[in-house]
Amino acid sequence: MTDLLIGLDDTTKLIIKQNIEPLEMFAQAAANAVNMDALGALGETANKYDVYTNDGDAEQKYKVIEQSEACGFTGCCPTGRICCRPNHKLELHVFDPKVSPDAPIIRMERPCKCNCISCLPLCRQEMKVYTGDDEIAYIQQPFLGGGFSPTLQIMDREDGEHYATVKANAVCCIGGICCDHTFEVTNPEGESLGKITKERPDDIAQFGKELMSDADNFTLELDKDLTTAKKAAIFSTLHLIDYMFFENEGDTNIDLVNQQCTCKVCDCYCCGCLSPCNCSCGGGGGDDDDDDCGDDGGDDGGDDGGDDGGDDGGDDGDY
Repeated sequence: MTDLLIGLDDTTKLIIKQNIEPLEMFAQAAANAVNMDALGALGETANKYDVYTNDGDAEQKYKVIEQSEACGFTGCCPTGRICCRPNHKLELHVFDPKVSPDAPIIRMERPCKCNCISCLPLCRQEMKVYTGDDEIAYIQQPFLGGGFSPTLQIMDREDGEHYATVKANAVCCIGGICCDHTFEVTNPEGESLGKITKERPDDIAQFGKELMSDADNFTLELDKDLTTAKKAAIFSTLHLIDYMFFENEGDTNIDLVNQQCTCKVCDCYCCGCLSPCNCSCGGGGGDDDDDDCGDDGGDDGGDDGGDDGGDDGGDDGDY
């Protein structure tokens, strides 16, 4: 079934652009206004990506569409977008209008996972890649997720030997919209097979787009001598990376109720676990703080006044 991947045969560079979803942007804006994060989750929609060759201005090569449930369950455990984003259960279907416009040429399956240290199967991110009914690749985090540098391994089947390692050029911190993020793809001998780059915004318009949505742009560079199946596996790894690290990148919460703004700067990474690093400004409830300070001062003043005299106690209380 690798004939379906014929379009990847001469491909050495792809530009992947995630679509902007207006419903997500509206729901997130409404959630910010009333300081209710759960409202933003209700607007989470399935991702869509447009894939181009070379500089991104050429004819569209592929369309990638997420298939997932908003309120899905596996047994009694929730696995849908609303409860579990961005670690929810999903499938991604890749369509090539020239080869198979009605059926996907690549299908990716990712089960729901927990965001914690990658020591148990429930916590180790993974993805299976199919073309037609044939499994062509299996992608998984290694034990402890590469330590302080995000790492994934690609193999031709589950429990097989990995033939490629995808590792971030980062230590401890990942994400953030102010710089590029690069993941090197190498074989077991350390030779380069390609590179995945999450592009930083080029201008104010793109900067605003990433603050208001989870739409990202990626560049994928591939060794021209790779088989089409291996190119499809690395292409699939790029999408797994997007869900793992960049779906909530640049999250900005503008709380109109408390007059406070919070923005996620990056994620701290350790052994497969992510912890957001946020920056806040505004808020603080100045009037309430002043009142609390005044009450504390009054109590102290009263106590001092009882021991040292009324005048001193009054001065302390005012202070």
